[in-house]
Amino acid sequence: MRLLTSCRRNQGDGKLLPREFLYNEINFRKYKFNNRPKPENINRILIIACFSEFGCETIGLMYCIPMLIANNPSAYVICVGWYGREYLYRHLVDEFWEIEESAMCLREYANAFINSSINIRRIEKSLDKYGMLFKGASLGYLCVGNTCEVCKKMWASADVDKGCPICHSMKVKKGFLSDVSNHRENAVKIPFPCQKVQERARKYLKENSVGIFARSRKAYGRNLPSEFYINLIKNLEKKGYNPIWLGEKQSVLPCPVDHIVDFSRMPESRDLELTLAIISNLKFTVQFWTASTRLASIIGIPWILFETPDQIAGNGQEGKRIALTTDSNKKKLILAHYFNVLENQDRALKVLDEAIDEMCQNNWDDVLGLIEDEGIVNDMLKKQENWRRL
Repeated sequence: MRLLTSCRRNQGDGKLLPREFLYNEINFRKYKFNNRPKPENINRILIIACFSEFGCETIGLMYCIPMLIANNPSAYVICVGWYGREYLYRHLVDEFWEIEESAMCLREYANAFINSSINIRRIEKSLDKYGMLFKGASLGYLCVGNTCEVCKKMWASADVDKGCPICHSMKVKKGFLSDVSNHRENAVKIPFPCQKVQERARKYLKENSVGIFARSRKAYGRNLPSEFYINLIKNLEKKGYNPIWLGEKQSVLPCPVDHIVDFSRMPESRDLELTLAIISNLKFTVQFWTASTRLASIIGIPWILFETPDQIAGNGQEGKRIALTTDSNKKKLILAHYFNVLENQDRALKVLDEAIDEMCQNNWDDVLGLIEDEGIVNDMLKKQENWRRL
């Protein structure tokens, strides 16, 4: 393989991303989910590339891919994506092609639905010979793409209050992020883990278990140090909880405490059904600036998330993505800026501690913590259609 120069910087701390290796070959494991014969005519095969960030991948699973299947009812559907994701596609498509684990470093080049990796671009280009290719960027367009029903103008924006930019008609077929409340009704749910796998999951757990997802991403930064998580574990244990360390090893810190089960480093962690089964037995999960909340949302387990106000109710899309993928109201959002938490870790842990107490009292209100201006944030929340109102 060759080393490619990269001048990309992550959006968290501004550091240069690591250089990308150019693979001579990347292998895939193919999963066949049914006895349906694959057509010889590639024009009857729909190939969907799913090399996005996990938060967007779940939008694709619940909305974009079902829409494509509905629009191509006779097509044989193959999804191609990340290592360890087979369970998410098992109920939905004919085949899933899983990238080899050694290439999971390419996740760092994912930005929402778009992946800027040269390797991923080459993979997508090579998929053309197997069927009709629908690229990841096109999945993203389904989320923000709108169509005027009068002049047929198509444009990408989550803001459609002014109607069509050409003829100004208000008769607009809106993308998923433009019309969250109506599109939620059409969500295709990811299956709950089977009873047998749930029984297997319990061997990893103690009483009052809670899940921790410790973000460790190069692409965006916004990672907290091991010392923060050591103190978090201490605080949770003082409250009588038994933490378990979860996530994909490519994107989470190794557990810094020896007596905690680090499931993220176990071979079994590639089994997403088992991961979901473990989460189904937890009291709640806690995470910071990450879409791992989706895992708890899939099976209706409470979660606590530190996230920036802009991502929930500003220019970011995370608030609407959460709205599209989360049914339960039992979730606790702590609005906080990353650098404020990084510089005031003790205060952040105190805010989290109080949020857990509120959660135990069935108080699911948002927490405005470690932000500069509560008035501005409250105005942002009032102006936006966000998940709290759904």
